[in-house]
Amino acid sequence: MRFHFPVIIIDEDFRSENASGLGIRALAEAIKQEGMDVLGVTSYGDLSSFAQQQSRASAFILSVDDEELANEEEETIAELRGFVEEIRYKNAEIPIFLHGETRTSRHIPNDILRELHGFIHMHEDTPEFVARHIIREARSYLDSLAPPFFRALVGYAQDGSYS
Repeated sequence: MRFHFPVIIIDEDFRSENASGLGIRALAEAIKQEGMDVLGVTSYGDLSSFAQQQSRASAFILSVDDEELANEEEETIAELRGFVEEIRYKNAEIPIFLHGETRTSRHIPNDILRELHGFIHMHEDTPEFVARHIIREARSYLDSLAPPFFRALVGYAQDGSYS
């Protein structure tokens, strides 16, 4: 029995050939190489549908670059705030990361930053290093979901133990 709890990446450049798109796809590939599923989408879409999907996710990565903030800062911040509030309303513990350029973090209000598990600087670390950090947080979150007896019972069954 294998449960799928993907890391959900939300980036409008996910399928683009620019630096942001290439960087986020490299991160997604590094996460896959570590054995986690990844679901990449290009917009927040319907906030309520994502909030309902949070029960099937292990973490969220929200990508915001300086270009988005320069052109539509208020709208981008409002979308980001709405998404984080909707997720936190349903689940206070799921890891949420913000992925962006180093300058991007200066534009993000403190009320949003407080709700995040981390800010990933786009070009400062290797995708593999960042992937391991995200996976560690995601696995820690997933381990906290099941009660201890059920977790032991699933482990017992997965080991193929036979009485």
